[in-house]
Parts: sequence; C-alpha cells; structure tokens
Amino acid sequence: MKRIRSILLMLLAVSMLVTFVGCNDEEESNSKKKNETNNSIEQTNQIDEENGENPIATMVVEYIDEKGNKEEGTIKLELYPDKAPITVANFVNLVNNNFYNGLTFHRIVDDFMIQGGDPNGNGTGGALLSDLDKSIQKGSDKDHKYSIKGEFSSNGINNKVKFEAGTIAMARSDYSSLGMAEEGYNSACSQFFIMNTDDSRTNSYLEGNYAAFGKVIEGYDVVTKISKTKVTSNGSELSKPVSAPVIKSLDIDTKGKVYDVPETINAEVTEKKIQELYNQYYNLTQDN
Repeated sequence: MKRIRSILLMLLAVSMLVTFVGCNDEEESNSKKKNETNNSIEQTNQIDEENGENPIATMVVEYIDEKGNKEEGTIKLELYPDKAPITVANFVNLVNNNFYNGLTFHRIVDDFMIQGGDPNGNGTGGALLSDLDKSIQKGSDKDHKYSIKGEFSSNGINNKVKFEAGTIAMARSDYSSLGMAEEGYNSACSQFFIMNTDDSRTNSYLEGNYAAFGKVIEGYDVVTKISKTKVTSNGSELSKPVSAPVIKSLDIDTKGKVYDVPETINAEVTEKKIQELYNQYYNLTQDN
C-alpha cells in the first residue's frame, strides 16, 4: 500500500510540473552546419524586421561560457501575433510588466532547446494573474495562478509557425496520464523555450503540440552559447544549469500597437481537479 501511495504521489508531482515535454536525442556536433544555421536565421529574418510591423522583443542575458567566463549577450525575437494572438498578447503583457527581468534559463539541453520564464527557477512555477494584468491587485481575491489556451493544431488552432532553430514557443504541462489532455493543452503560462536544433525528428514531434509564436532574428549565436552552459542532473535528465543564465532585461517594441490582456484560465481550478483525481485514486487503493 505504501508503494502504491508513493507511485500516486509521484504521478501527481509529475503531472503538476510545468515543463516542456519533447524528444531529446543526442546528435553529433557539426560546427560548420551550426554556423550556416546562425547566418541563415539572421539574414533571412532581418528582412522581416525591416519590412514588417510585428513586435520585436530584445532580451539581454548574462551567462557563464564554456571557459568559465561571465558573458553578456543580446537576443532579438520577432513575434507573430497573426499566428498566435493569445500567446503573443500574454508574452507582451508579461514583458511590459517587467515579469521576466531577473528570471533564469532553468533548463538547458544542447542541440535541443533552452527554457526559462519560471519565477521558481526549477520548472514548477508560473505567473500570477496580477503579473499579467496590473488592474488586479497582487494577493487579492481576484488574484490566482492562470494559464492560456494552447494555440496549436492538436488543440484546434491552425498555427503554422515552423519549429526550427531559433523558434520560440510556450512550455506547458502534460496531464495526459491522468486523462486530462485538454487541461494540459491549455496549461501554458509564462515559461517559454527557444529551439537550438533543426533535427526533423524533434521538430516534427513539437509541431502541432506546442504553441510557437516567434523567431530569433538576431543573436542566435548567443542562444548557441547559452546551450553550452554546464549542466547537472535535475533528477530525470542532464539539464539543470550549474550557474543558470539570467535574463537581465527583456523589453519589447510593439510598433505602437496595444496588446490587451488575453483571456485566461484559472489554473488553480485545474490543480484542484488534479488533487481530487489523486484523492479518488488514493481512496480506491485504500479500500482495496
């Protein structure tokens, strides 16, 4: 009985972990190919920035390089509100409220992605409604954990943003093992990840299952350097940075457009459903 209870507790903890779920195959390094990717990303997308009116996010990150030196780099991202309007509005409002300043990249997998945006710094946290909407007083009865609708095809949204090196997308939870796929689809909040691979096996899994909403247009070499951060085990994979890269600042140029606070979901209701489901499982095992 104790063993069954431990398994159920572990299931609950895993299901409530706000994390990115995806492939993690090791690839042979090819510096020439990576350099070509860097140049292609920046040359191709520079044109979009100059000719378009999409919002441009500028992120300054402090990190420790492979030699142990403290470095600082800038990553510029073009966001696509026409492809993922809810996701972009969520990101823009969090940025404008200085939510991301001082947070870290807490999960790093070379030749895969770098993930950040968790106020807990370990993959378990997210923003509160008061972080998104400044009309909500922090700690008030109206304040609570929130999430947004996942804008991808598995969730009924036609999002054509391609997953490739430099793509930025939202992390989310996975409650499918609890029979709550829809809740998992709509569980993204503040955590995001930036891809650093063009591996088709990884990207084909992600497309249609995660909300991509923009692309690196400058500073992809910084993403690559951050991906080389020394990591240790987080209990399930080698992805916990020994010294986590810090988002010193994240600003956004919306080209004069105002992005309203998007419609949100009360994530505390979802957590309550998960707890109730766990209690049902536990009571059932107790009866048996």
